[in-house]
Amino acid sequence: MMKKIILITALLVSGTVGFSANCEYNCVEPYDLSSSASRFFSTLTGQKFLAEKMGERLIKKVVKSNIISGNIKTKIDSFSAKDLKAGRFKSIEITGKDVNIQGIQVSSFSAKTLCNFNYITENKNGDILVKEDMPVKISAVITEENLNNTMQSSNYKRFVDNINNLGGNFNIFKINSTTAKIKNNKMHYIVNYSIPFVRKTKDVVLSADLKVENGEIIFANTTFENNSLSIDADKFSRILNYINPLDFSAQILENRDTKFKIENVNISDNMINVDGTMVVLKDKE
Repeated sequence: MMKKIILITALLVSGTVGFSANCEYNCVEPYDLSSSASRFFSTLTGQKFLAEKMGERLIKKVVKSNIISGNIKTKIDSFSAKDLKAGRFKSIEITGKDVNIQGIQVSSFSAKTLCNFNYITENKNGDILVKEDMPVKISAVITEENLNNTMQSSNYKRFVDNINNLGGNFNIFKINSTTAKIKNNKMHYIVNYSIPFVRKTKDVVLSADLKVENGEIIFANTTFENNSLSIDADKFSRILNYINPLDFSAQILENRDTKFKIENVNISDNMINVDGTMVVLKDKE
């Protein structure tokens, strides 16, 4: 019954999104709906309510199978039991607490469709088709602990290894470890590094604000908290943006079937708040 919607839900939480500076969308007016009498009867008899609850349980199960850990809640708003079975629905909302997706950890997140009509169907071969672009509002809260746990993930370590390979090729540096702290609503990024022919490793501590530029989260208004380097702080922050754990958390989620644009980022109460828009793209039939 819920096969179409469940597969789209898996898409929303499995980390298959690609970046776009332009994430515009248009909502379409509902069509192909069951008759108004059928929708009324579905609500009156409780069929709509039961179908929604069944769908919410199934979606929660699928979400849990696509993440490492987390407490998940789901909500479906449908037109009728018949329409929901056919893949036509008003909205889906997924919220989570203490969620780990592919090693990326967040304190909380939410994903909610933005249009009041969404349509998923099947072609004659049984393939799932998205009939109309499906925009989704995404928001997340990230703590200092989340960031440091993310940087311990195998995916992030491979990400840093790629940077080290580049540095090693030019005999410049090696990043040994990275740590994040959030104090006074500022990002503090500590990088332990070593350079060729120097036995002792060094730490560089960068203090920065966060901002969105071309749909990506970058460091801004950067200053050194230690002055062991002669390099300019802004230049060094551009280097560090390559291993920015926030940007990494977004870059790892890449796929051509979806567009994603980060729109806002701020630090409040020493927690990072991020939101953006994802558009699951309409399939060509």
